[in-house]
Amino acid sequence: MEQFIKVIISGLDNAGKTSILTALNKKYDFHKDIISLTPTIRVEYQATEFLKNRIVFWDMGGQEKYRDMYQEKQELYFSDTDLLIYIIDIQDTQRIETSLMYLDAILHYFEKNKMDVPLIISFHKFDPELSANEGLINEIESLREHLLKKYYSFKILFQQTSIYDVISIIQLISYGLSVFDEKFFDLSELLEKYLVQFESESLILFDKNGIILSEYYNKIIEPEVYIELIESIKEHLFLLKRMQEESYETNYALSSIGEELISYLHKIELESESLFISVVIQETLKEPFLEKFSDFMSELKEILKPLLTRS
Repeated sequence: MEQFIKVIISGLDNAGKTSILTALNKKYDFHKDIISLTPTIRVEYQATEFLKNRIVFWDMGGQEKYRDMYQEKQELYFSDTDLLIYIIDIQDTQRIETSLMYLDAILHYFEKNKMDVPLIISFHKFDPELSANEGLINEIESLREHLLKKYYSFKILFQQTSIYDVISIIQLISYGLSVFDEKFFDLSELLEKYLVQFESESLILFDKNGIILSEYYNKIIEPEVYIELIESIKEHLFLLKRMQEESYETNYALSSIGEELISYLHKIELESESLFISVVIQETLKEPFLEKFSDFMSELKEILKPLLTRS
């Protein structure tokens, strides 16, 4: 039976909430859409499917008048929340304290009503050029420690995101949705096991919407390989849509990346659902990888079936 999951996307105005949902929805060529976005009025809704569940995102306008309205009518807006994704603009340093106060008001409602709501906190606008900014990195770490200590009774995950890094956006949503079934831990263990056996750089399982169900990466990735790896994963996000929308003679795509790597995308049809395995591997390991792949697929399907047939 289909389950409805209510996901609140909250934070101050201009924090990037709607931009995140736009990037998640489009994956490619979304920057012109983001430039033309206007502030969200009250609440906007977006729906998607995730493993036969209906996910409804409540994109809550962050302007002060709307924040006041949500607090006055908390029962209307925050009841029955299954997941809270809270966006903090880490470039808006003057309003971080205001953002933390707003987060506190929302979590106080959950505590008061004994609601066990998982929480994903996004330190957003952590753009690529800021990745070496030690002062900002230390500020983010300080915020993490503060929030974990203050809200120790909540399940909290953290993610650094940027609209210029679509993978970070997909991971933000994926981490949140994966808290709803312990089978995701089995998936993670299986991917870790076969990442080692394949000696691959990455092993990722996507759903048909490009949401990551599980992922694992080589712990040691050379900088030049990392750049090629990210580009390959982005290409797979684009390709999985084409594999659904167009007639493909096979259920896989194999291509070269640079001089040393190959990328492999394999479509899985299971319980009337389309899922996709993305693998990036050294060219020299191609043959042994293909020989072991069928064993991996068999074990993977055994874990996925309960996730796709829940009643």
